[in-house]
Amino acid sequence: MQALDLAPEPAPSPALALWLRDPNSLTLRLKSLCRRFDVERLREWRGPAMRAGPDWQQGDPLWHREVLLKLDGVPWVYALTEVPLATFAAGDIDFQNLGSQPLGEALFGASQMRRGPVEVARYAMDSRPAMVALSVGQQPVEGLWGRGRTFRLSGRALRVNEVFLPYAEQRLGSSGNQRSSGEPKGV
Repeated sequence: MQALDLAPEPAPSPALALWLRDPNSLTLRLKSLCRRFDVERLREWRGPAMRAGPDWQQGDPLWHREVLLKLDGVPWVYALTEVPLATFAAGDIDFQNLGSQPLGEALFGASQMRRGPVEVARYAMDSRPAMVALSVGQQPVEGLWGRGRTFRLSGRALRVNEVFLPYAEQRLGSSGNQRSSGEPKGV
């Protein structure tokens, strides 16, 4: 995701802010809200970094993984993982063969994993996450809230960006901890 994707906006609701700043596994927390949790791979590719990262410059080659995290069949989170090829090749996680396994399970289960701080961001209406939201029938109103974090596996960096889609913002923004209940309403 490019730095230009960020839109200046007011703070998220207090309930959503708790989710955005939570340092623990988003996958595990989301799983507690539903009967069925799925990862839908949108695409995986090797390509240049769109922006500089902790151990890479803009344009350096990275492996990217773009997914939707779904609760009871409804997309809640768009996630983009950026992995330098040295981290990809190191073998701490078999990124290429994750399939529909949540990366969060592999990351938080890795013995040599270290977490960086959570960075909260607002993504503009013309950002990739907003376009993905539209493609699954969810209409962002004023951009989307997300978070990014650098992880280190055996000292090698990767970055995970997680963006809450409109349905998730609606469900979490009011109460902070609601169970999924089928199809989106009003999105």
